[in-house]
Amino acid sequence: MVIYKELTLESIPDELLLGFRHYQVIRESGEVRQWSREKRLWIAGYLREQLLRGGAAEAAWEDGNLVGFGCVDGILRGESARYANLTMLFVDDTRKRQGIGSALFGKICTHAVRMQADKLFISAIPSADTLAFYGCLGCTDAREIIAEYVDTEQDQFLEYALTQMEK
Repeated sequence: MVIYKELTLESIPDELLLGFRHYQVIRESGEVRQWSREKRLWIAGYLREQLLRGGAAEAAWEDGNLVGFGCVDGILRGESARYANLTMLFVDDTRKRQGIGSALFGKICTHAVRMQADKLFISAIPSADTLAFYGCLGCTDAREIIAEYVDTEQDQFLEYALTQMEK
């Protein structure tokens, strides 16, 4: 059974992601993304940084093992709307397509609404699987590109109108 918990500074040790399985091949370009130990340690620190900036992070656990996590930055930006930045959303490779990513996305959206954001901005890896996932959730091409939220220029920039959430 998957248990979802909001992460706190105290619940994010440096070693949080050492057992997390993440290996991604972007079929369209052939690029392989796999996290090194250093990247895993950096991500744990980055999650803590997001919390210190007023953001929020959620994690999915099963049998004491981290099987997914997501994070939203606490700084809102944008000219046409108040955008919150979805900085990370990952599901362990062995647990994809089981609803964990969708549940984490919903929890992150709830945090963004509490922050008084109108929309969620997503700088998404341009893989067909990633874009299909966000498309199924109701994300669309971003109407406003917020430079501070862009991870790479190769990413697909998406947004999610938080008014779509079920009340």
